[in-house]
Formats: sequence, C-alpha cells, structure tokens
Amino acid sequence: MLNNTEKIVVYLDPGTLEYMFLNYTDKRNYPVMNKLFSVLRKEFVNDIVVTPLPMDHIYPYIEENKIDPNFLSMMGEIGQVQFHQRFTVRMLQLIRVLKFFFKQNYKKELWRDAFSSDPDKKYSQGFNKYRSFTAQDVKKALERERKYSQISDFIEGYVKGNKAENLAAEHFRFLWEDFPDLIKPHLPAEGNPEAHIENFLKIEEIKDIPEFHILSNILFPLFDAYGIEDIENGNKDDILMAATSMSSYLPYCHFYATSSDIAELIIMSGINDVYNVKLYDNNESSLYKLIDDLSEAIIIKQSVVEKSKSKSIYRKTGPQKF
Repeated sequence: MLNNTEKIVVYLDPGTLEYMFLNYTDKRNYPVMNKLFSVLRKEFVNDIVVTPLPMDHIYPYIEENKIDPNFLSMMGEIGQVQFHQRFTVRMLQLIRVLKFFFKQNYKKELWRDAFSSDPDKKYSQGFNKYRSFTAQDVKKALERERKYSQISDFIEGYVKGNKAENLAAEHFRFLWEDFPDLIKPHLPAEGNPEAHIENFLKIEEIKDIPEFHILSNILFPLFDAYGIEDIENGNKDDILMAATSMSSYLPYCHFYATSSDIAELIIMSGINDVYNVKLYDNNESSLYKLIDDLSEAIIIKQSVVEKSKSKSIYRKTGPQKF
C-alpha cells in the first residue's frame, strides 16, 4: 500500500481548484467550495489532512511571468506539501521495484517517491513555502514533463493494435535508455547493467508497477471512447493530462477528485479500490460526498489518536496511563 502516511492525503484536480480559487478571491460564491476549503484548512492545521500541490497546477495562475500570490496563499492554507513531477514519480517507482527485484536493501521512505517533503510533518504557522516558486520554475517543470511524456507511445501502440499491457517493457526501457546514470547505481554491482535491465524487463509483473498499471488501464478505454483521431489532433489534451496525473499521484492519496470522464472510467474498472483510494468527480454533488466521507474519516482518525493517548500499560504496580 503506497498511501501509508499518517495524515489523510487529498488530491484536488485543476477544475476543483479553479472554482475554489474563484470562491477564495470572492469572485464567485460556491457554498460547496466554502465548506470544502474550511474542512481542508481546519484539519491541515490540526495535523490530520494535507492537500499536496503538483507543479503543473500552478500554471493557470501565471500572468505576465508572475504567479498569482492569492493562489499560492490559498494552497498554503491547506497544504505546504509539493508532489514531485510525474516523471520523477515514474523514475522513483522503477528504482524501488528494481531494488526489490534484485534483492537489494532500500531504506528510502515510501513517501519520498511522491513528495518533495514529508507529508506527515507537523503544521508550522506563518511560513508559506510555496511563495518561493517562480513562474520560470513552473514553466521549466512543464517543459520537462512534455519532453519525457510517453503518451505518444501508447497512441502508437493503440494504432498498431497492440494490447496496453504489452507496452510495459518499452515503457520502462525508455527510462533506462535516456537516464542510465540514474538507474545504474541501483543495479547489482556484478555483471553487465544492460543484461540486468533486459532480465528485469522480461518479467510479466512490470505491468503492475503502479504508474504503468494505472495509465495502461485508462488510456486505451479513453482512446476507444473519444476516437484516436480526436486524441491525435490534441482535442482531448485536458483528459490526457488528468489521466497522466492520476497514474502518478492516485496511489499516494486517500481521497482523489478528478474530471468526471476519468472518474467514471476508473470507478467502473475498480482501479481506485486496488490502491485503497476514494474517488470523486469534480461536480458539486460528488464534492459534497467527498466532504461527508472526509469528515467521517477525520472523526475516525481523531478517535484512533485519542485511544492511543489513553491506552493502558500493565506493569507490576498496576495499569498506568500515558
């Protein structure tokens, strides 16, 4: 299980954040956003909930080469935790699986595969780390994501009539061929690195590495639903972005809000259940359901914390509270 943080991790997609921001800046009044933001902010301060920020969510709030400080303020009130870029998550997942496959010790905490800082870190009042971001930082990050995106490989495989799961070896071979210096230190010291990688890429289980597993189960059904011509012409880039974001971040969250197209597909497939994540679309009724479910999870979390504080230890002198 990848979502093993003590805090409850909530992912909000760009559509949800857009309406939350309009509400936050008093440009619109959305009761559901008032309530959602209030819950997220209160429980972030209480060290129970955290809403991480992916770099690409900042891009719509750049104007004249400056990030809107109001957006960074809003996100700082509910998060102060940044997701890695999607490419980085893909690479770190691969390295972790390589270590396991070659029976090597790997002590790196699981949260480091997805987050730039510990999501369980205690709330610190006053300092907003997001204010250190610059528009140039965001643009460079997005350019890197575009450069190393492998969506075109799935499109090509679909057109050729390949099955999605059969693309796994080439999906990870791309990382090896472009970034051997990052991967070599995690291969066995003895033997030929290329031979080690080829042996690894032959195993059927690589299709179950989370990023590939999710992406391969989303993209081909999307291609079927919308038609490959619309996909190739760039008419569904927003849907593809939602799919790639989900493939990287879903397993590290407990609650996940995304576009209705993606949410419906994933819920029908049950992929979110594989990773023990509650999934919602970004429509009003579904977001109210998110608020209700999150509030219930918070109550359970608080109850567990209180019980742990008051449990007894039996010694020769009798029970003692701590």
